[in-house]
This record gives sequence, C-alpha cells and structure tokens, in this order.
Amino acid sequence: MKATKVIIGLRVISISDGTQIGVVKDLVLNPQGKSLDFLIIDQPSDYFGAKVISYTDLLGVGEFAITIPNQDVIQDVAQNSEIQNLLKQDIRVIGTKVLTKKGQLIGEVREVIINEETGRIASCLFESDGEMQEIQAEKIITLGKELLIIEEESTPVAALGSFELNDELLNSTVTSGIFKEDEVMEDQAINNQILEDTNQEPVEEVDPQPDTFEKVDIPEERETDFNLFEQRQLQYFIGKKVDKDIILDNADILHAGEFITPEMVTHITTRSTLMEVTSHLQKN
Repeated sequence: MKATKVIIGLRVISISDGTQIGVVKDLVLNPQGKSLDFLIIDQPSDYFGAKVISYTDLLGVGEFAITIPNQDVIQDVAQNSEIQNLLKQDIRVIGTKVLTKKGQLIGEVREVIINEETGRIASCLFESDGEMQEIQAEKIITLGKELLIIEEESTPVAALGSFELNDELLNSTVTSGIFKEDEVMEDQAINNQILEDTNQEPVEEVDPQPDTFEKVDIPEERETDFNLFEQRQLQYFIGKKVDKDIILDNADILHAGEFITPEMVTHITTRSTLMEVTSHLQKN
C-alpha cells in the first residue's frame, strides 16, 4: 500500500530504453470507481496541455520510480475525454471534510492510501479530535469535491493518539488499519531497507543482459542500498554508452561515448549517480 504523498514526485522510467521520461506531478482520482486512474507527468500550468499515463499501463510502483513498458503509453490530456471528465470533477479528497451518513462532521482527510497492485483506493486517513483515523474504502459512501461521506465506523491508526502524519509514517506499510513494516512488496516495489529491517534475504540479481560483456555481480553490501529495480538497472548499463562525461562514485570518469563495463558498474554506489547515468544513456 502507498500513500498518494509518496507516489507524487516519483521518477517515471521507460523500461524499453532505460531512460527517465518524467516525474509524477499529480494524480487523477476516479470518485465513482474509488480508484487512481491516471498519473499526470511534467504538468504545465494548463492541465489540458499535460501528459498523462493510465494506471493500467504501469509495470510497477516502487520506492525509487514508477516503471512503464515504453513511451508509447504516454497520452495527451487534450485527446482523452475520459481524463478530461475526471479533471473537471476535480476530486482531490485530501483536505475534504469527513461527514457520517447521519450528518455528523467528524474530521478532515489527511491522506489517501492506494493499493499499488490494482490502483484502487484502499482507505483514507483523516484527523479527528487530534487522533488519526482510518476508514476502509468499503465504508466510504461518497468521494465528493467538498465532503467524504462515510459509514459510522473508523479505526484509530496504530492507537497512537495525537501525532503528525510524517513522511516516515506514510512510507510504512499499511495493514489492517495499522502502519507497520512487516511485509515486503514484490518485484519493482520491493524495498530493500524493509528487507533488512525484517531480517529477510535480499533479492538476487536476475535477467543478465545479452551483451558481449559478461555479467557482473553487484557487491553484496550494496544490495541493501539498491532495490531490485535499481539492481536490474545497473545490470542494464553494461555495454551501453552515455552522451556526457559522468563522475562515478570512486571519482573515475565515465567518458561520453565510452562503453560501460562491469567494473565501471561497481563504482556506481549512490542513487544520484545511478540516476545521472540513466538520464544520459545514449539511445540505440
């Protein structure tokens, strides 16, 4: 499960060419389907000039990035009547008042939790009398522009009482109304820090590249720093070239037009360098 606050700002990576094609700027919710239907990327001031990706076209939603198969899944808002209708409804949810079906105003929505496997809203978190409460999606009657109308029942989040809804809490896993780091998401959504905290084994490298260079074993101590998607991305670099000089983390220079070797990959040890190489890979 992921909070919308965590999804906004994620990089969007095209798997077909290994490049970053944008950043998630906003989300488009469907109040009737109770789902996250579209992601807006690199949003200009005019919504109807923006580019969007349908949630059904995503390959994965991870800690580091969102992955898509290729850039062909990117759509223009101006050419998609479905998303235009959703944008006109302007359903934000966060910041709306929470009203019970009996007419009692009980709080204000602070966050929306998304099931990243399906894109459906799993629950909403709202603050009531200084305590954070969670209401499951099946208990939500209406997602309105000004009001979230719910059944009477809600669950205190982790029985923490009064607290700030901070980034650390939002990045934890939501299970049965309680935030806790006790399960590991599969595939691109695997968070290796959680793996370390729960004493589970890091995910092994897979999918070697069919290149003239032989497969490199990424040092084991880095597997707790890079998640599965990032480890695969490192493997993908082998045999590729960049279009500008890049300083690696051991201070060596990866020169523009130079083939990336397995040894060079071992000197990419920070996410900033990994992202810089990803952004400047030459297209074949």
